[in-house]
Amino acid sequence: MMKKCARQWICLLACFALLVGCSGGVETNSGGEKPSTTKVKDAPVVLKLAHGYAPEHPFAIGAENIAKEINEKSGGRLDVKVYPGGQLGSEKDLVDGLTTGSVDMTMAGPGELGKRFKPMLIFDGPFVFRDAEHLMKAMNGEFGQELANEMAKEIGIRSLSVLYMGQRYITTSNVPINTPEDLKGVKLRVPDQPLSVANAKAMGATPTPMAFSEVYLGLQQGVIDGQENPLAQITSAKFNEVQKYISLTGHVTQAVAFIINDQKLNSLSSDLQKIVTDVVHSNGEKMNQAILDFEKSALDDLKAKGMEVIEPDVDAFREATKSVITEFESEWGAGIYEKIQAVK
Repeated sequence: MMKKCARQWICLLACFALLVGCSGGVETNSGGEKPSTTKVKDAPVVLKLAHGYAPEHPFAIGAENIAKEINEKSGGRLDVKVYPGGQLGSEKDLVDGLTTGSVDMTMAGPGELGKRFKPMLIFDGPFVFRDAEHLMKAMNGEFGQELANEMAKEIGIRSLSVLYMGQRYITTSNVPINTPEDLKGVKLRVPDQPLSVANAKAMGATPTPMAFSEVYLGLQQGVIDGQENPLAQITSAKFNEVQKYISLTGHVTQAVAFIINDQKLNSLSSDLQKIVTDVVHSNGEKMNQAILDFEKSALDDLKAKGMEVIEPDVDAFREATKSVITEFESEWGAGIYEKIQAVK
């Protein structure tokens, strides 16, 4: 009888041990200590920031600073990865990627954004903004906020900052440009966009649409007589080697928008949203100042390299291009031009 009871107790103890083991009872590691119960840290949210600028460009430097600052201020909860120099495609590819979610942030000009949200086209209009200060006042104020909200609502892309790229100036190889009359017969390269073509035609030139990558050779071979761009593009492309004159028409105050997928932004917690928006805005101001500082020295550099700087009759160019504003108002929307002009 006692042997039978002993066998029963042994079976019961074995079953109990098996149950404890299966239920994950008190486990020990090799050192006999309880395992750590520390929660595994959540993986950071990755944000892809892609752009087409060369590493030395102020906008590329600004993008790197934005990524570093967001990563630090978020305590590692956000991980902004930068893809510079067109690694993920052209400007069109990047804006397309922004709408599909394959890219989270980028920088794009009004021509590309205007294909999707027409009011952005006004940024390529002639003499819409008086200067960089006027541009910043308009875009950092009520008008800029309304435009950003409308674009986010309509196409799911939000502008976090408007970047000053510089004023567009005309360069030529054979004739100094003081008035619109001087552009008569001048084959002027322009971006392949209706508004850019209209600007050149209104100023008196013969517009010749051409890819930027082909401009230097076109100027060198005499296929075109001149081109128009901000100073950063003029100097980086070394147009001074194939152009003699630069005319400070300032017919377009060029801007680029730093944009984000609005759905991605809204998916973040409110504190992370604030970090992203604040960091982009503060660095945007630094990037704008970098371009302004560059413009001050660039003209002196071009003079030293042999270019002749022309101070043209800007009022004459402004008067000549008024028709473009009327012509394209139906594209960007009635009343927008007047709202911008009312900003003082």
